[in-house]
Amino acid sequence: MPATIAHYLFTYRVLHRLKRRGMAVSDFPAALIGTQGPDIFFFHRVMPWQPGISYASEGRRLHRTSPARLFEAFRTVLNAERSTGQHTRMQSYVEGFFCHYALDRAAHPYVYWFQEELRRERPQYGKHPCQYHFCLESALDTLVLRRDTGRRAGDFRLPSVLPPDEGGLYLTVGRLYQPVFRRLLGTPADAERLALAPGDMRRALALMTDRFALRRAALRPVEMLSGRGHFATSLLRPLETSDWDYANESGREWRNPFDETYASRDSFYELYDRAADEAANMIAEFREALPGGKSMAEITQDRGFATDLPGIYRGNSD
Repeated sequence: MPATIAHYLFTYRVLHRLKRRGMAVSDFPAALIGTQGPDIFFFHRVMPWQPGISYASEGRRLHRTSPARLFEAFRTVLNAERSTGQHTRMQSYVEGFFCHYALDRAAHPYVYWFQEELRRERPQYGKHPCQYHFCLESALDTLVLRRDTGRRAGDFRLPSVLPPDEGGLYLTVGRLYQPVFRRLLGTPADAERLALAPGDMRRALALMTDRFALRRAALRPVEMLSGRGHFATSLLRPLETSDWDYANESGREWRNPFDETYASRDSFYELYDRAADEAANMIAEFREALPGGKSMAEITQDRGFATDLPGIYRGNSD
């Protein structure tokens, strides 16, 4: 999901809660990479000029897998690395990943519901559900940035959500994922190639930074000529969001598309704030469960990234 700013600011909120409990995260830069979750692989070697195999499809598979199995795989690697110098950094990464997971599972049913509302109201906007998905999440990035910091989207450089590679940070991420890819996905991969993902994401986010809406103005004629809708500009953060109630501040009823017995009038902000408490609690339980305690199924209830339901993992745009 492209809502990088929301995930970034969400993690600050969660880590502040942990700090108040006396549970500060040991390696903040590693946690910041973790907070973007599997999304770092969405951008892995995807540009035409980037050589070698891409693991973008593996990033999507991680989003569609069992969260309990994924966190068990992370725990297995952490336990194997306990005597090495990589353990603390890897653990901080996983704790940041819990932040990503908590916000995804809380927000995605909301996003899937309202993307269809947006699609009904603006049928000409896009040709694929993901364009409405990205439009909604890009607007939420702008809104969360304004609410939490008072800053405008035009003043925020998207690559800053990920720290630069210092002291072998990216390679540590690659070494964490190498056994996870092999055991969970059946994909053999070199740690060095996996380690390219955060840098590739930073470069892609630089292309999505549109400080003065100039990229949007340049891309719209191309999109119109193609007849494919907002296939590119849906990924750009809007400078203004007054054209639609993206955060549901009016309290419209919405439902979880995967369980329509669940009805809510919550705004996105209410979901966001509750998810921060859930993330802090999961991280605290995860620490207690190392090296071998409570199962990850108990900690996560195996609620899917997309659905917020146990054992149901795939979203409507998959």
